[in-house]
Amino acid sequence: MTQVTTEDGYILSLQRIPAGRSGKKATKPPVLIHHGLFCDAVVWLLNSPEESLGFFLADSGFDVWLANGRGTRYSSTHTSLSPDDMVYIFDI
Repeated sequence: MTQVTTEDGYILSLQRIPAGRSGKKATKPPVLIHHGLFCDAVVWLLNSPEESLGFFLADSGFDVWLANGRGTRYSSTHTSLSPDDMVYIFDI
C-alpha cells in the first residue's frame, strides 16, 4: 500500500497491482481506478479474478492503481484532524 498526503492534509491510500497472475510485470501504461460513493477500492476486486476489473487489467499487462477516497476504510487519516471533527467531515 502506498500513501499520499494531499495539500490539505488528508492521507489517502493507493493499492497497486504491478503484475498479472502470470507474474509478468506490466508492459502497458498505468491505470488509475477510483471507486464510487459509499465504497472503497476493494469493489474492483470482489468478483473472481476473471470478472474483477483490477485483476482483468493487470492480467492484460496494465500497471493497475486502486485509489481510496478520503473517509473510506483505507483513507481515514489526516495530518492533524480526527474523522470525528466537523471540519474533517464537511471540509468547512
